[in-house]
Amino acid sequence: MSAQSYRPEITQAIRKIKSFPWAPLQSLVKNVISPGPHPAYGGAYPCLKTKNVNELLADLEPADFADVKGINNLEKVQVERGDLLINLTGAGSIGRVSIYYGDDLPITNQHIARMGIKDAYDEGYVAAFLRTWWGERALEQGVAGSTGQINMVNDHVRSIPVIIFNAAVQKYIGDKVRHAERLRAWAKELRSSVDKVLNQLSLPTADEPEMINRVSTERLEARLDPRPYRTHYINLVDRIKAIKHSCVSDVAELASGCPISSNDFIEGGAVPLVRIRNIGFDEFIDLDTGVTKELHKDEAKYQAKENMIVLGMDGIFRAQFFLSDELPILVNQRVGMISANDIRAELLTHWLNRPEGQMQLNQWAVKTTVEHTSLVDIGRVRIPRLDTDVEEDLADKLLNARRAYRHSRFLTTSAKLLVEALIEGLLTEAELIAAEQAQQAGNDQLDRRILNRLKTGGVDGQGPALFGDLDELYQLLTQAEGD
Repeated sequence: MSAQSYRPEITQAIRKIKSFPWAPLQSLVKNVISPGPHPAYGGAYPCLKTKNVNELLADLEPADFADVKGINNLEKVQVERGDLLINLTGAGSIGRVSIYYGDDLPITNQHIARMGIKDAYDEGYVAAFLRTWWGERALEQGVAGSTGQINMVNDHVRSIPVIIFNAAVQKYIGDKVRHAERLRAWAKELRSSVDKVLNQLSLPTADEPEMINRVSTERLEARLDPRPYRTHYINLVDRIKAIKHSCVSDVAELASGCPISSNDFIEGGAVPLVRIRNIGFDEFIDLDTGVTKELHKDEAKYQAKENMIVLGMDGIFRAQFFLSDELPILVNQRVGMISANDIRAELLTHWLNRPEGQMQLNQWAVKTTVEHTSLVDIGRVRIPRLDTDVEEDLADKLLNARRAYRHSRFLTTSAKLLVEALIEGLLTEAELIAAEQAQQAGNDQLDRRILNRLKTGGVDGQGPALFGDLDELYQLLTQAEGD
């Protein structure tokens, strides 16, 4: 290890961790912590890569598929439900830990180590600990190599000190992680059930464009380049025209976001600013840049509103709608603002993100260094329509999915904040033990009391409440368990 490994904040963090009862990470793990196999790709077996190890909950969709015929003792390298994964290489993601809650028994490649946690310890707690500020500093000490190729030292990973709290405390924190996974899985099920209905329209979204195509002059518009007239685009639009449908411009009002100077950007500003990079398919991502309250007030027509949809107009054309508890937010330039009036925002957002919407947005996009669209071209996107009661049911499911994804993220954040609060003396083990025992008896009042203390900046910290609506959280968890 280099001098970088002994920076004051790292040594102080390890000293703090070791002031509690602790044990080396390897002693908590059933298998020897070591890199995964070096697979040959191009097979059919799911393989997780470093891109799967991002948030506390691992991304379950395999990053690649491998040929495992050359791997001896496959069962020894399979990732089981509840296993932890740690990135051993990669600038920006090295040392990142996620927990896998899938059932496909994938393998990892050589850049990830798998950790099967022993039954005596709670896997959700261990993952949350390793994602705290304290755990990340301890992991950081084991980073070695140059900026061109850095990696984690295996022996160091095995020796990482992990605080061993009371088993009830571990379970209380671990349950927050498992509840987060329950909500995430439910959200995916809801989305899948919606797609199952929409897929019954059997629209041609997987067709390949013909290499040679003759276009009728009746189809020609102001654009004379071949892109808008490629056969797979034309066939899709013709099929939608043949069924009940609406153009976006007929069911929504469209406007562009605020032309804000980058000089007005404030990291962690009072009012978040939605830029293209912040628009995700599941939720808004990393709203870390904002503006002053005064600027937000002055730019009233660019203020986000509940159920307003925003769509990035450069690069990837992702769409997302706002929930009331996400406001106030200001919308940046080159972000389209779509206010639906004859279709639920949840369903319109989903259509825009599905292949039917994405293909039409790409049909008329103009490419320079990246793809660009316009309000006019967003407005011309045709959306298939269903019976009103069907659309309402689908929109309700999509709204629940959106809320579930949001609260899932809050729960993983809460797990990390609870561990940090214990380390920093803001909460005691006795408080969490009492809350866990009360929950086992069917009483959530102590749990509510603790969660009410959580702010985005920590227990009793700065910023807004982490959970704006605890009733909604418990309601979603009940629904997810019931479904």
